[in-house]
Amino acid sequence: MASKQHKSAGKKVKPSGPVATAVLWGLDPSFGQAAGEKGEAVREVLRGLGVRVRAASPARLGDAAGAFAGLVGYRPAFTDYAGPVPQGEFVLLCNLNNAQVDGFIAGCREAGCVVGAKAVLTPANRSWPLVRL
Repeated sequence: MASKQHKSAGKKVKPSGPVATAVLWGLDPSFGQAAGEKGEAVREVLRGLGVRVRAASPARLGDAAGAFAGLVGYRPAFTDYAGPVPQGEFVLLCNLNNAQVDGFIAGCREAGCVVGAKAVLTPANRSWPLVRL
């Protein structure tokens, strides 16, 4: 019996559901030094919670929020986004439980890197383009 446990110990286990992911906009050095520094602090908070971090590029703003979250049935848009680029910062929290959301808010407050605009992925907004959020 011990040999069976040993054999399975080296196998990678897939998560049972979608991975906790945060999509960031306006929080990297291309938006200025202050945005880059704040973005790095936000990333540290998210990593501490075990949340995968993705940065949205201007070309991907037309992608459905569900595609950023890695939900089954959602894919990136066929063409690059060509509309107006939003100013400011934004975080989309995907597949986080309530404790992780609370931890993110508290961690950002504690680290001094509070993000103004935040959204949580819901069944109602998962098909919306990221720019709409």
